[in-house]
Amino acid sequence: MVGNRDLILDRTKLGAYTFQFNHCGFQACTAGYTYGFALRPYHLIHFVLDGSGTLKTERNTYSIHARQAFYLPAGSGGTYQASFEDPWKYFWVGFYADSRNCVSRQLFGAKQVIDLTMPVSELEPLFLSLVSVTDPRLCHAHSYTEAEYPGEQFCQITDFSKSLEVNSRMLHLFSRLLETQAVCLDPSDFGPNPARDAKAYMDASYCEPLKMQDVAAALHVHPNYLSTIFKKTYGQSPSGYLRSIRMEHSAMLLALTDYPVSAVAQAVGYPNAFQFSAVFKQYFQVSPSAYRKQEKQRQAKH
Repeated sequence: MVGNRDLILDRTKLGAYTFQFNHCGFQACTAGYTYGFALRPYHLIHFVLDGSGTLKTERNTYSIHARQAFYLPAGSGGTYQASFEDPWKYFWVGFYADSRNCVSRQLFGAKQVIDLTMPVSELEPLFLSLVSVTDPRLCHAHSYTEAEYPGEQFCQITDFSKSLEVNSRMLHLFSRLLETQAVCLDPSDFGPNPARDAKAYMDASYCEPLKMQDVAAALHVHPNYLSTIFKKTYGQSPSGYLRSIRMEHSAMLLALTDYPVSAVAQAVGYPNAFQFSAVFKQYFQVSPSAYRKQEKQRQAKH
């Protein structure tokens, strides 16, 4: 008999090890190209393969160069800009994961920017293998250049087998990254952390008609204590964070599906469609229907 058994995973906390692919891509930026991002419900990592640029978050500004990666946790926002003299080329991958997921913490530790130890010659083919799930031209490619793939060539994954395949390739990418540069974490980092646990709970349960009392009760802490420690850790109230991830999820559903507004409301934890519409308009300064129309028009131009 041959076989193996995984003794690393804590079977009582399997959710903390779950990764689900959302999107990925390459971009060779023009000089000074700027992209601003608001709160997103998924995590995002950019791997800079060439050139340089600047990342500005709510708290810091980073100068980033080739063979570095920067991490944008779910719930964060900021702006990044390519250098005018040496604009960067990067690959990005977005994924859903529990906020307590140890993989991103093993890669980045407490940092937002890290140096990559794996050679670009190995990294880039691994990135291209993710894109090749929907673009067979890249199956045997070893490098990406804008001239060969001009403009925006972004494919949607609508086949379940391809969804499984791209997720498995993403996990292989992360396994290789961990092999080459995982940082050692203090065992206490995996212990109870009310702010992080509350964030993870809301990330997983935003689709339910959740209240802060429910979150606090699930973590066995007082709502006032939870509010204080969450705001200290993440710079916003837990109710504000919950509203934000609901709004960002609903915006994606409105842009990418034809679900009725009432169904979108239900999907993000609002049983009352009128209440959802009011919160959405306050958040985005436009009604859900108008937002969908704007997004369809924008997509048609591409």
